[in-house]
Amino acid sequence: MNTIKNYIKQNNWVWAGFGAFLLWFVMGISSGRLNAESFISNAYTASFLAILAFGQMLVITSGRGAIDLSIPGVLTLMAFVSMSIINGISANVPLALLVVILLSAIIGLLNSVMVIYLKIPTIIATMAMNYILTTATLLINRKFAIFTIAPILQAMTRGRVLGIPLMIYFVLLIAVLIGLVLNKTSYGKSLLAIGQNYEAAKLAGVKVVKIEMITYCLSSVFAGLSGILISARVGGALLGMGDAYTMETVASVVVGGTLISGGDASVPGTLAGCLFLGLIVTAMQILGMSVGAQKIAKGLIVLFVVLIGTFQCNSSVKEKKC
Repeated sequence: MNTIKNYIKQNNWVWAGFGAFLLWFVMGISSGRLNAESFISNAYTASFLAILAFGQMLVITSGRGAIDLSIPGVLTLMAFVSMSIINGISANVPLALLVVILLSAIIGLLNSVMVIYLKIPTIIATMAMNYILTTATLLINRKFAIFTIAPILQAMTRGRVLGIPLMIYFVLLIAVLIGLVLNKTSYGKSLLAIGQNYEAAKLAGVKVVKIEMITYCLSSVFAGLSGILISARVGGALLGMGDAYTMETVASVVVGGTLISGGDASVPGTLAGCLFLGLIVTAMQILGMSVGAQKIAKGLIVLFVVLIGTFQCNSSVKEKKC
């Protein structure tokens, strides 16, 4: 019993996983669709959010209340850029990927410059960047008329292997890689150290500027890649297609057990948080709740989890662990 309690205490993402399972079970029983396919369907939907959430998780882990609010702008702009380059031709996908990664990294770099060198609070800097990107997207949209999805992207976003969507395999692969990066590389260990105590990490010789720059670039790159995949899933690039993901990325990360104060990231928790949040949205839609009511509910969930995370962090301070 003590072993189980200790495991749950050290891996509080278990609660998000349990909540997701419970929601799936209750909805399945009530709708008469308690089967593996309904779970896979919800996991497939959550997989698109998970890619964005991984980038947000890295930024939050850097500490000092950092949150990347430019994610929706990057996602939407890169959806337009990628579709313009690909134009429904699979052979153009590698070029689009290269351009999207490069442009997204530049956006992340600009975010980090504003935060690190100009000393602009992260939320303000990334919010301003989001407005700039939204304006750029509006300009592109005036002459945009491409709604053909390349076959290779259709296969990636809609195909299945052994009955499971390829997107789920892809996201699990990314999760494993991020887990390895955080736990086995100098970048990951440095990022956690910065989030736990910025000044101590700096005094210890950690290259804080370099690590933070890489982190913002990675967040933007994940958002850019999501723009390609989500546009392929919905069948085109649309204005405002990334707006709903701002709150959802933060919610899934904090629900999954990543400390909002930084210094402690949970990759499996982020996956569980994305699934949990997706199931909540599905439940609210089944109940016929309006979009506004859904946003209020998600906002309350974020506040509740942040309060719990703050309490846990304060408790850990007394134990000299936070």
